[in-house]
Formats: sequence, structure tokens, C-alpha cells
Amino acid sequence: MKLGIPRFGIYSNVLRSFLEDLGIGVIMPTKITREMIKLGVANSSDMMCFPFKVTLGQEIWALENGATDLLMFNSCGVCRMKHYYQIQEHALRNLGYQFNMNVITKKGFKREIKRLFGISFLNTYKIFKRLYPTIERIEKTAYPLSPIKTLKIGIVGEVYTCWEPDINFDIVKKLQRMGANVDMSITVTDYINGHTYLGKDEEKETKNLISQELGGHGLESICNTIWYGKNGFDGVIHLTPLSCMPESTVESIIDHVAEKYAIPLYRFSIDENNFEAGVNTRLETFISMLRRRNHAELLSRG
Repeated sequence: MKLGIPRFGIYSNVLRSFLEDLGIGVIMPTKITREMIKLGVANSSDMMCFPFKVTLGQEIWALENGATDLLMFNSCGVCRMKHYYQIQEHALRNLGYQFNMNVITKKGFKREIKRLFGISFLNTYKIFKRLYPTIERIEKTAYPLSPIKTLKIGIVGEVYTCWEPDINFDIVKKLQRMGANVDMSITVTDYINGHTYLGKDEEKETKNLISQELGGHGLESICNTIWYGKNGFDGVIHLTPLSCMPESTVESIIDHVAEKYAIPLYRFSIDENNFEAGVNTRLETFISMLRRRNHAELLSRG
């Protein structure tokens, strides 16, 4: 088996190591290129969400580079990511590719691990446990807190777009270079530990605002914006891939939360038509606005 798998943001190398420790040959791009994105866009419907197009382009690349199998992840609730693997398989077979499509789901995780890798979940867990400190170290390195930096910015939004610097124009490092501490609202360790909501009180408040299951991480985006508003953050950035159903559904609620807690909010809609120069300009504008706001508040306090 040569397993083709999309990149996973800052976790890509540790994911590769995990699979290789299980004895799997991994085919994963070292970087998501504009060419890969164009391939995904060309073979997707126009209104399909951007992460679908990005992962499809990487799957085409993997098959062209010798992958015999593909691995795709699932999502929760009413989110199109639950169906990525089926729609992508259909598109790829129409292009003439022969391969096996595999999907990892939350409910079927243990069963799929045994079927794919031929070892027990217990042995898989032991290998993963050895890598867990590496994951923690990756997150601390990617999102350090510096006492010198005066701004604190939280990031919420669709998880793949938040994690993958190749499609969000490395927004975390850009903000850090502009002098901000950046908090990523959801991380892999949050998933592992079951804490994708930053606060219990905020979770209750969120479910009063939108009570039904939403899918993806729309509820987390609301909840974590509330938490940032209550905990002295200077601003929130909401990353939304174009036409993402959960994140577009909660936009007006997040706007309401930001207004209620008087926390500046900047929303970035990400798709194949974004260019780095435009993102840089918008980020610089947002940071300048936050600095002016903080300066005005200091002056008002005397």
C-alpha cells in the first residue's frame, strides 16, 4: 500500500511519522501549491467548499505520484466534509484513476485502524502515545505566548482552514511578526482531550444562541469568540472557507457576540481567488486598528 493523504497543517510531519511507524508508505505533498489547488478547483463544482477543492487537488497529486490508496477524514454533524470521500472518489474515478478510498470516522476509528493497518487499536494507541509529546511541542512552538507582545488575537473558524498555513497564507506567523500573540481556538490536543470548547459557561451561552446541532465547528466558533471576549483578548479573526455551511450559518451570531463583548472581529473568507498581497494589507489594517484602539483606551483612563 502507498497511502496518499492530504497535508494536515502544522501536524503534517507528525501524522506522516505516525503512519510510517505503523508500516505504511505515505505519499503526502511537502507543500500545497497553486497548481494543486487549480486541479481541485477544475474538478469540483463551483459552490463546493474550499477545503474540498484543496484536498481533491492533493489527492490527484498523490495518485499521479504512485498512491494506491487514499485516506480522507470525516467530520461531525451536518457538514459536507462527511461526504468529501464519496464525492471525491466519484470525481477521481471519472478522471480514470484506479485506487482504494478509505475514510476515518470518529465512530469507526478503531475498526478502520485495524482494517487499514492490520494491527490492534491497543498497539496503534501505544505508537500514538509516544508521539503525543511531539504534538504538544509542535503546538507550543507554533503558538508561543510572549510577554513582550502587547496584542492578543484569537482565531476561530473552519478547522482545516485554520490549521493549514498553505491555504491561510500563514496567517499565524504573519500576526506574530506584526507583534501579536495568537491563540488557536482548536488544536489536535483539544480534540484528543475532548476540549474543543474553551469554556463551559461559554458553551452554555452558545447553546442558548443556537440550540440545534450544526456540524463542523460552527458552535465552537461562537463559543470560543465569547471566551475571547470575556478574557481580555484584543481581537478575533474568523477564518471561513468560501461557501462553508457551518461557518457561514454562524456569521451573524458571531457578529452579535463580538458586538456584545466589544471585541473587534475581522472575517477572512478564503478561496482560490485570494492573493497574499491582499491578505497582508487587510491584516496590517486590522493590527493598526487594534493598536489605535488600545492607545485610545489608555488615554481615556488617564
